[in-house]
Amino acid sequence: MFSNNKNGVKKMKRTDLEVCKSIFEALFQNNPIHKSDLRGLTGLGPRSVNKWTDLIEFIQSQPQLKITKKGRYQMLELEKPLLDEKISPESVEALKIMRSLLTLPPDELKKRLEESDKVSETKIVPK
Repeated sequence: MFSNNKNGVKKMKRTDLEVCKSIFEALFQNNPIHKSDLRGLTGLGPRSVNKWTDLIEFIQSQPQLKITKKGRYQMLELEKPLLDEKISPESVEALKIMRSLLTLPPDELKKRLEESDKVSETKIVPK
């Protein structure tokens, strides 16, 4: 593919794959990088850099694409998402509270549980 530059000289237009590769090459060499610096290293304009980074971000947020060969055809399949095994800080805090409650003597645990039933919005906090 050819296009004319501002001086009317024909130049070769890059393919989408070549543009994408140039973005990642710039990122591998300069990580992290400001978008304006990425523009300079890839030769892309502001709109193009935004378009490409938005597209890459969208693709990376999707389930991984699995491509397999069935005879002379290729089959495309989205891999099933894995369960998120990250534990939130709130969950860790709740587990700490539960563990501390379980170390209480049975009478004290019963007393705390009864107190928490009386005031539903009160947090159970070990003493």
